[in-house]
Amino acid sequence: MKTMKIKYSITCLLCLILSSSVWGQDKKKQMSYERLKSLKINSILEQVDLTTEEEAFVWRAYDQYETEMRKRYYKKMKKIRHNTYKKIDDLSDAEASETLDSISYFKSQKEILYQKFSETLKTKLTAKKVLKIHIAEEKFHRKMVHQSRNKKNIP
Repeated sequence: MKTMKIKYSITCLLCLILSSSVWGQDKKKQMSYERLKSLKINSILEQVDLTTEEEAFVWRAYDQYETEMRKRYYKKMKKIRHNTYKKIDDLSDAEASETLDSISYFKSQKEILYQKFSETLKTKLTAKKVLKIHIAEEKFHRKMVHQSRNKKNIP
């Protein structure tokens, strides 16, 4: 019971520190990738009841998953967006078709990486805990979209 209170206190303190530093920043600056990743993982760990060893395992697995996602998906999709989205009217049908094929391929790679991540989690966690992590991740994404919309006054 005492361990749970300490764990809860540390998590609350960490979230308070992170959230106050985010709100204290200039509104025009974007949040860094590392800070966003840290907020996301801490939010997930706060919502899912895990032991210290499980938390360390999830943190390592998530860090590895995010690193692979950046290499295999995000950077490549950013390159596609940069190279084609702005000049879409100048693309031939063949180039547009090739771009669509690339997007489909990278999205399938993203799904494969997520499946591997889930399988990695299931090696040390129960399926129920892995599902709770998935739900916590979705809640975090919804929260971030909601905050972004509120900042931009989008209904």
